[in-house]
Amino acid sequence: MKLSTAALIVAAMAACVTTGSRAELSLETVAPADAVGVMAIKDLGGVVTKLSDTELLRTEDREALNAYIRAALDGQGDAISEVWKALFEDQDPVEVMSSISAGLAVWVDSTDVSASVLTVAVWVDLGEDAQGLGEAWDTTWETLRAEPRLKSETVLGRSVDHIAQGSGAGDRPNPIPNDTWVVREASHLLLSNTQSGMMRLLDAVDGEVFDDALGDTEHWSAVKEMLDGPDAFVAAVFVHPTFQAVGLMDSMGMVPMIQGSFAAAIGPVRAMAVSAGPGDGDDLLSWSGAIWMPEGQGGLLRLLAHDTPRESLPGWVGPDTSAVTRLNIDFKRIPDWIRTVIASNPMLIGMGQLIDQSEELMRSILDPLGRRILQVQTVTRPLTSTSIASVAAIECTNPTGLSDALAATAPLADMEPRDFQGHQVWSTELSAMGMMPLPGLEGAISVSVAGGHLLAGDETAVESALRGLATRSSSPPAWLDRVTSWLPDTPLSAWGAWDLAESLTAVAEIQRLQFKKWEEELKAEDPELWEEIKSELVDEIQAEQDDRTAAIARHLGPAAWWGSSADDGFRIRGVVMGATSPRESR
Repeated sequence: MKLSTAALIVAAMAACVTTGSRAELSLETVAPADAVGVMAIKDLGGVVTKLSDTELLRTEDREALNAYIRAALDGQGDAISEVWKALFEDQDPVEVMSSISAGLAVWVDSTDVSASVLTVAVWVDLGEDAQGLGEAWDTTWETLRAEPRLKSETVLGRSVDHIAQGSGAGDRPNPIPNDTWVVREASHLLLSNTQSGMMRLLDAVDGEVFDDALGDTEHWSAVKEMLDGPDAFVAAVFVHPTFQAVGLMDSMGMVPMIQGSFAAAIGPVRAMAVSAGPGDGDDLLSWSGAIWMPEGQGGLLRLLAHDTPRESLPGWVGPDTSAVTRLNIDFKRIPDWIRTVIASNPMLIGMGQLIDQSEELMRSILDPLGRRILQVQTVTRPLTSTSIASVAAIECTNPTGLSDALAATAPLADMEPRDFQGHQVWSTELSAMGMMPLPGLEGAISVSVAGGHLLAGDETAVESALRGLATRSSSPPAWLDRVTSWLPDTPLSAWGAWDLAESLTAVAEIQRLQFKKWEEELKAEDPELWEEIKSELVDEIQAEQDDRTAAIARHLGPAAWWGSSADDGFRIRGVVMGATSPRESR
């Protein structure tokens, strides 16, 4: 049986859909200072409670989840999956997972001076039923003792099982070992793909305080400080060590160049993190995110780093709105940003001439634009293949200049002008652009300069916005009022919201409509083929899934997020609300 590093991570993640935490180990004490990434799941009991309270996790759903967990482990072929599979045959997977917590750390290990390797270390605390689960684990693991590749080796005085998978092609060590070192130490299951990783885990269990612990570093303290709210789940990625890890597989020495391009394109990001957990009151889930940039803003993120006071939504945002996104971007700096990215990578230097040729045209479109963008998605009923539509309204500081620029550039994109209620609209069919028809991506796209904005998006959505400019009689839906009440009354770089219930059900129903249309076309075009495959297309399971989606939607309110910028990066907060009103509960 083989166990890949990816399977080790997946197995650990599957093992930690958890509630309750008695973990003696932590990311701060186990992970080294130069960790590539870390993850911990320590208390998801509140999430499970929320799901149960809202009937999102009913008895039949729990049974279905148990079946899904067992099926996910079936056929994996690796040792850890086989053990969990055997363990779950006699025990309730959700119940088992509800009593354990876990952590994961990944780092580049240079213990062996001949070659650095990527080490993955996982610890699982068996929680309140540690004795019972530990004994069950030992029993199921014992069935693998006859495996030829499984050998017991002594590590720091313990007998540790080692499943060897080979060192790689020829004499070159595998930079990402897929060996597995496993031991149960009291209430902990310890797993690693290297011996040094296992040694660090055992030292941590023994209470050793490492000189290079992650908890003592500035980057961990800074990015964690930027998070806020519940931390049942916490994960972080550190950029410089990530490039060091990528370098293990870089035989051509490309990583330094790619790293420079990343900083120029995205920004001088040092760390990113996210945390999540159960929400308060009617909120199902609360989460936070952080992007740490101690050297200041740069790259694309600098173009987005502009906080502005939250303003009222325009009058054309009506009751059929299903999603809203508001953000700021410095359009005028985009050509300079592109040139910076090109200059950062010698392989892109050839694009400089292309920018020279197109910059004047590009600036004719970008210079008249302001910073603010509002994107609105709508769902119109009864549902058709074009019921989902979206329009972006971009602030315009020079409408005349932008109209002139469109007149010069729109024909180059095969767009044709027409008049709509006194406004000039440029449109083209998506099929003419080679776009595949999908929900929200079918029909024509249009652009128009009106009301101090550039309107761009689906033809129906642009026309609806233009009509709204004249009437201003619409009002936002109730779910959007909940979101705006949740948003902080401070300047923001961006915020967004979705009507989850409407979005989930509309997309599912439109996909079914499109599938039925395809079935009818196939039946007409190729009756013989239709007769051969029609029995396979009667998808009762899909119908059941759609019914379940509709049932879930009744308990979901909106999801929302916001982001703000500062000299040291971005802070992001998010929420998934439960349904509280008839409009949301349907």
